Amino acid sequence: MRAKIMLLSASERDECNLQYAEKILTDISAAFNHTFLLYRERIGEKSRAACGESLTDKAIAACQDCQAVFVCDGRCGGIAELYDALDLPLSLRSLSVPECLCGRNEVPVSLYIGTVLSLDEETLRRAMRASFLIAHDADMRLCHVTPTGASQESWEAAVRVQEAQFPAVSALKLTAPEAVTELILSPQRMGLLLCPPYAGSVLLAAGTALCAHPAVAHDMALDDEGMGVYAALPRVDGRKSDPLSAALAVAKLLRFSLRLQRESACLEAAVKNVVSSGWESGDGSAVSGEGVMKLICEQITVAGELMQRGALGAG
Repeated sequence: MRAKIMLLSASERDECNLQYAEKILTDISAAFNHTFLLYRERIGEKSRAACGESLTDKAIAACQDCQAVFVCDGRCGGIAELYDALDLPLSLRSLSVPECLCGRNEVPVSLYIGTVLSLDEETLRRAMRASFLIAHDADMRLCHVTPTGASQESWEAAVRVQEAQFPAVSALKLTAPEAVTELILSPQRMGLLLCPPYAGSVLLAAGTALCAHPAVAHDMALDDEGMGVYAALPRVDGRKSDPLSAALAVAKLLRFSLRLQRESACLEAAVKNVVSSGWESGDGSAVSGEGVMKLICEQITVAGELMQRGALGAG
């Protein structure tokens, strides 16, 4: 596969996560015989220092020419502006708590909290389709908090359209209080929680707080055609970089924007294996971020070699 991917960082503090993503994408392309054309532009502090604005028309046009964007902005100041400039209808936070990081009273969690970025009918239609595509590809149920007022009918009509298109996706309607209760009592069953803007800000904060430790989190925004922005987030403990956040964000980029399911599964398995082996403890003290990334990439290389041998043998 040949794909254009944009890499954006907002400051020198964000370069570490960007380098992690670049290393993974380079190794994935080599291991699985793809051609990833990686480009760089500025955003946030870097862009303001060079151009006087946090997001330039040049950067926007360059992103629009790519199939996916990976961004590192530790302060998250320019990400919302980027979503708006690229006309993306759906913003999501991925929260993952691997089993090996769970404490005594914690359970493994893998959930998305999605916010529809506007309730106008076209944006709602695109956001709803993108949500059902994600739920279908990730094999998870979709819970949705219906807005009140004039938008309720349009929201429910958009849900019905996608239910007809994706009959395998189970869609559960919740009120905002019911969604909070689900997040508290059984986050592992939530799947994808889709919210209108006003409820999204509240439920995103609640879900992030509930899973803050030891969750690995990253953000993404997508349209219904597959173009997406994927953002690694800084660690909740204040450390500037998180190789696991960067790696899992790249895995979602591979899965949802490039449609490379095998490569995404390989990367997720590599992360799981490294964490399960104790290389990355709950406080990140076991080995450096660079060491974790090296171990992940070594597994990617081995997986690619094994798959190529299998293909050669089958021929």
